[in-house]
Amino acid sequence: MAETAYHGVVRGSVVLLDEGTALADGTEVLVTPVNVPRGSPSAVLAGLRKLPKVPREWVDELEHGIAEGRRPPSRPVMFPDDPPTQEED
Repeated sequence: MAETAYHGVVRGSVVLLDEGTALADGTEVLVTPVNVPRGSPSAVLAGLRKLPKVPREWVDELEHGIAEGRRPPSRPVMFPDDPPTQEED
């Protein structure tokens, strides 16, 4: 038996293997469910692997926009001119 492992998910009782997995039609396989607790590090990493790839140009454009919109922080008002009234409490 081959030692190669493939990753996929079950949708509608059909095993969908990850993109790029090349198995010939009719290939006999053994499917072993993987119990990954929701929110575990491995579940988070698996979710991140399924995210769409963002082009580097989009990231550069976003970072440029963020840099253009930066302002120095405003000072907090320590002593307001008008003390709050009972209605504002």
